[in-house]
Amino acid sequence: DSADKHAEEMQALKVSHDKHAQGLADTMKAQAQHANLPDRLAYLEKRLGDSADKHAEEMQALKVSHDKHAQGLADTMKAQAQHANLPDRLAYLEKRLGDSADKHA
Repeated sequence: DSADKHAEEMQALKVSHDKHAQGLADTMKAQAQHANLPDRLAYLEKRLGDSADKHAEEMQALKVSHDKHAQGLADTMKAQAQHANLPDRLAYLEKRLGDSADKHA
């Protein structure tokens, strides 16, 4: 009676052990099919680093372009400031033409 009970318990333990061993084997197989965590992290860091580097380069190019346009605008405004404005130029021409018309009349 005791030997039979012991044999049943041993058989139950063997079945349970085999079930856990199969589960472990399945888990190991599944993990082997996926990239490991350090590899995945390295990949993400590289992609993010590449993206950040590209973004920094584009921002620098944009800054250079902005500075160039700002200087062009400043040069244009300076050149315009050195010229008489349209109403002043028109008044000058009208005065000259008026003076000339008065002399010829």
